[in-house]
Amino acid sequence: MPYLKKINYLPSAKAYATRTFLFLKDDGTLKPLAIELSKPRLIRDCDLGFKPVLPLPVIDVQPHPDINYHWGVESKVVLPADKGVESTIWLLAKAHVIVNDTNYHQLISHWLNTHAVMEPFAIATHRNLSVVHPVYKLLHPHYRDTININALAREILINAGSIVEQTFLPGPYSMEMSSAVYKNWVFTDQALPNDLIKR
Repeated sequence: MPYLKKINYLPSAKAYATRTFLFLKDDGTLKPLAIELSKPRLIRDCDLGFKPVLPLPVIDVQPHPDINYHWGVESKVVLPADKGVESTIWLLAKAHVIVNDTNYHQLISHWLNTHAVMEPFAIATHRNLSVVHPVYKLLHPHYRDTININALAREILINAGSIVEQTFLPGPYSMEMSSAVYKNWVFTDQALPNDLIKR
């Protein structure tokens, strides 16, 4: 949850980590059974010399320099509801899931795993294969505009203060999150058997 801490300190955004519990129905559709919303919280340590038995109070303020704090997690499970305040809370929980999924899709699945990781392959193809090579002919339609599209994306969409930083929930941490995921990207994990096993 390191980025949730950063995002929740932004004045314009509040975020939850979400976990959705789904049930596969006989007709092949998924039905959400519950959504867990979690967020990091600063918890005040007891200033006595012993560990308290009861849970410590959870606070949402900047830490005081003379009091010890540690990071904890506050979680809430939301269940489906049709009426009243509970139905509104259920809709908000689903909205948090959708926002997280959309951000992951755009920043990781789309930008990182589709556009960014293909650049070295596009460059290597042009540098090392003849235009009459069968592999070049196979890859050329896919790589034809990759470098131009990515250059435009860097210039317009994902640079500092860009549309992505202004409109996506992670804000100024959008590309930092994408970079953190890229550090763990391994080429051999992208092969179909390994990818399926990882899932």
